[in-house]
Amino acid sequence: MQTAKILVQKPEIGLSEDNKAKLQSLEIYKDKKHFQFSNGWVDLAYELGKNIEEVCKLANCELPKIEAMYNKYNTLRVDYHFVSSVPKIVETLIDSLIYVTEDKSMMICEYCGANDEIETTEKNNHYINACEKCFNRKNRV
Repeated sequence: MQTAKILVQKPEIGLSEDNKAKLQSLEIYKDKKHFQFSNGWVDLAYELGKNIEEVCKLANCELPKIEAMYNKYNTLRVDYHFVSSVPKIVETLIDSLIYVTEDKSMMICEYCGANDEIETTEKNNHYINACEKCFNRKNRV
């Protein structure tokens, strides 16, 4: 019996150099080399980073280490951990900030950042969160 391989087209993911520099201007992202999402979510990621930095500053604790920032099931996901222990309330606040960012990302085009008439579409086993303009441009034959 012969088996067939299914090829899955990887989505276009990547940030412009300007957007990488914008994110890396924040202390929390300073050493982060890879961001696995598109340019449309940069402002969300920047806002999240600023808010986390503010929480840590107010609580007088270290910044968490951001392990990964990526697109999963049409939302911006963030994995992080603290190197040393911090008050539980700080972790709870950061988790809340991340959940709000995830929710917002579902309503923002991952390619251009537009936030009107966003549709989620599944293509080649990948969920795309895009405005009509970007969706049509990405799917032109």
